[in-house]
Amino acid sequence: MMNELSSQYDILKVIGHGGFSAVFKARSKTHPEKVVALKQLDYTIENEDAKEYKDFKEEVDILKGLNHPNIVKIYGENILDRKPSLEMEFVDGETLETILKREKYLSVEHTLDIIEQIGSALSYCHQYHIPDEVAGTTGSALLQKRSIVHNDVNPKNIIRTKNNEGTYRYVLIDFGLSFTDPDAVRHSKKEDGMAEYKSPEKWSAANVDTPSDIYSFGIVIYELLTGAAPFPVKDYNSPQEMIELEEKHKSSKVPDICNKRKAAIQAKEMLMPETCEIPDWLQLLVLKCLEKEPSRRFQTGRDLVEFYYNGLDGKIDIPVSITENQVIDIDPENLRNLHKGPFLEVVPNILTEAQHFFLKKDYTTIGRSNDMPGVFTADFSLRTADKFISKNHCQLTKRMNENKGVAYYLSDTVPSKNGTFYNAEKNTTRLNAHVKIKLRDGDYFWIGNTKIIFHG
Repeated sequence: MMNELSSQYDILKVIGHGGFSAVFKARSKTHPEKVVALKQLDYTIENEDAKEYKDFKEEVDILKGLNHPNIVKIYGENILDRKPSLEMEFVDGETLETILKREKYLSVEHTLDIIEQIGSALSYCHQYHIPDEVAGTTGSALLQKRSIVHNDVNPKNIIRTKNNEGTYRYVLIDFGLSFTDPDAVRHSKKEDGMAEYKSPEKWSAANVDTPSDIYSFGIVIYELLTGAAPFPVKDYNSPQEMIELEEKHKSSKVPDICNKRKAAIQAKEMLMPETCEIPDWLQLLVLKCLEKEPSRRFQTGRDLVEFYYNGLDGKIDIPVSITENQVIDIDPENLRNLHKGPFLEVVPNILTEAQHFFLKKDYTTIGRSNDMPGVFTADFSLRTADKFISKNHCQLTKRMNENKGVAYYLSDTVPSKNGTFYNAEKNTTRLNAHVKIKLRDGDYFWIGNTKIIFHG
C-alpha cells in the first residue's frame, strides 16, 4: 500500500530498488515545480515516537546541515505508509558503476578529477562540526569522534552530472544510515555488491570511523583505473566466497595496479601498452588508502586531499622506484614533511582553471593573475579569463581565537568592483567593506563567476 506516498507525490521514475530501500524520482503535489529523489526505507514503524524513527531523524537532522557542491542535499524526512522516507536533491546523471560498465576503465585525468571532487566531499564530512550536545549523546554509526562517516562509499553512490558550462560534477549520495537492524544492512549490502568495498574493520564488526571511508574510496579509485575492484565477487550468495573475500580484505596483498590497468587496456584496445600511465605518487595514494590497518591509512578526506595536491605539485618523495614486483614502504612517518594546513580550492569552470592554495601568511590577497611587470599581483593569483575578477578581489586574514587556535576571516576591504559573495548556507550575501566573515571548513564564496571552497 502506497496511499500516503501517492497522495503527496507523483512518482516519475523508479531510480533503484533493493532489499533495504526504494528510491524514486518524484514531483511534489503541493509544489509541482519541485522534483526530488525520494528514498523510502523498507522498514515498518508505528509512529514518530518509535525509537527507530527517532534514531533515523537524528541522523537526517545532521545530514540536512551539509552544504557542499559534491554532496547530495538532504531536504527532510517523513513517515509515509508507516515507512521512514527521505527527501533529497534529485541529481540527474549517471553513476560511476554505469559509466564503468560502458567505458571499462577511466583515463588517469578523468580519475584525478573524481579524486579531487569526492576527496573534497569526504574532507568536508570528516571535518564537519557536530554540536557537543549531539556528539555526546548519539549512538549513530555515522557520527564518530564528532565526524560524519559516509559509511557506504562505492561507485553506485557517486553520480556524474553535467554543469551548464559543460564540465562534470561528481556528487556523493546515499549516506549509509545506521539506525536499522544490522543484519538487514549486511544482507542488503551483500545483494548490492557492497562487499567489495567493505574495510577490514567492517568485516570484523568493529566500530567504523573515517579511515573506513578512505579504504572504500581507495577501492573505488583502484576500480576506476583498472576496471575492477582488487577483490571482485562472482556470487554474493556463496557463503564460501564471502569467507574468502573477508580474508582477502583482511590479509591479502592488493594485486598490482599497473598490471591490472595494462591488462584492462589490452582487453579493450587489443594492444598491450608499454607503460602503466599511473604516476608513482597516485599508486602510492591508492596503496595508502588500502592499508589493512586503519591507523596507516589517510585518517580523513582532508589528509587524502592534501596528499593529492602535493602529488600534483611534485612534492611526494617516492622512497623507491615503484615496479611491478616491489613492496613500497608507505609508513606515515615518510610523509611528515609534506605541507599540512588550511587551503583554498578553486572549482573550475569554462573561464577559470582548477587550483589550490595553502594558506601560510597572516594576510592573503586573492585575485586574477597578472603577467604585467610592476603591477600588483595577488598572493593567490587565479588563472582565469574572467574579467569580473579584480587583481586584488578579496582577502583572508589569519587570527588566533579565544582557544589559541587559528581562524581565517574573509573580507573585501579594497573593495572589488563586482563584489565578493559569501554563501555558508543557501542565502548569498555580498560582503560590505567593513564586514569580516569567519570561515568554517567547507564554506565557500564567489568572486566573479568562480566558486572558491575553504578547507580549514
